[in-house]
Amino acid sequence: MLGSEIVNPKIDVSVPRTAHLAIIGESNSGKGSVLANLISQEVAVGGEVWFIDLKAGMEAENYAQALDRKAYDLDEAEALLSDFNAGVDARAEQWRGKMRSLDDAQAVHRLLVIDEAADMIRSGANKKKSDACVELIRSALSRSRALNCTVVVATQNPRVSTSLPYRSLLLTTLALRLNSKSEAVMAMGEDAVRRGARPWQIPFNRPGDGYLWDAETNQVRYLHVPFVTDEEIHALHRVGGDGDGRSGSDSPVPATPSFSGHRGLLRRPLLRCEMRDEDE
Repeated sequence: MLGSEIVNPKIDVSVPRTAHLAIIGESNSGKGSVLANLISQEVAVGGEVWFIDLKAGMEAENYAQALDRKAYDLDEAEALLSDFNAGVDARAEQWRGKMRSLDDAQAVHRLLVIDEAADMIRSGANKKKSDACVELIRSALSRSRALNCTVVVATQNPRVSTSLPYRSLLLTTLALRLNSKSEAVMAMGEDAVRRGARPWQIPFNRPGDGYLWDAETNQVRYLHVPFVTDEEIHALHRVGGDGDGRSGSDSPVPATPSFSGHRGLLRRPLLRCEMRDEDE
């Protein structure tokens, strides 16, 4: 179990692995802990993790032993995204007319993590390659869920034009601490704010607190994502991989690192966050 409701610790709260997720929050708001929780769970259940980190890999390299693919510059990002979409195409060709949606029984779950997404939006000489990456992300977001591939995007900037031009395809949002109500509306939409989301009121000394908004169910939840230590992150690794962020096998076998007492292996393929309700 990864977490539970604060008001009722006996109730676990989950986010499906099939959900594309946007994580939006200011610096030191807890984005790193959210990614760490999601990645650790993916490793625990044997999924693949692909990671794009255009800040020279400063975050992603901490997970080097757990990654199947990684990209630390724009050229590598374009290649990784092309391969991710090619994998989606291959699964579609194999299963078209046989199944409407896949799970781990048919194909290993593949999680694409894009950290600091605003760094992918470029101008000048890099604009053409940047635009190509954005279109590849759009393609992945619009086609991959049914084929057991999902995308998690993290950014400090909620503005669509400068950070998330594919924002409409990310239907689940975790808003951590933001600066203003207007930023919250940009990050989550007016419906989420009307239903009680208040990320601009989250205290600075509460990293990991945030509002989870599911646009498909119109549900908003106030949550806390537990902290993950560097030691726990560095303990993550894939058995059978070659350690360079590339897959050494089509069927990666996960390690079983020892996490803090409030976390552990999942019994079913769900992403779980420690949550507490907000009265609506």
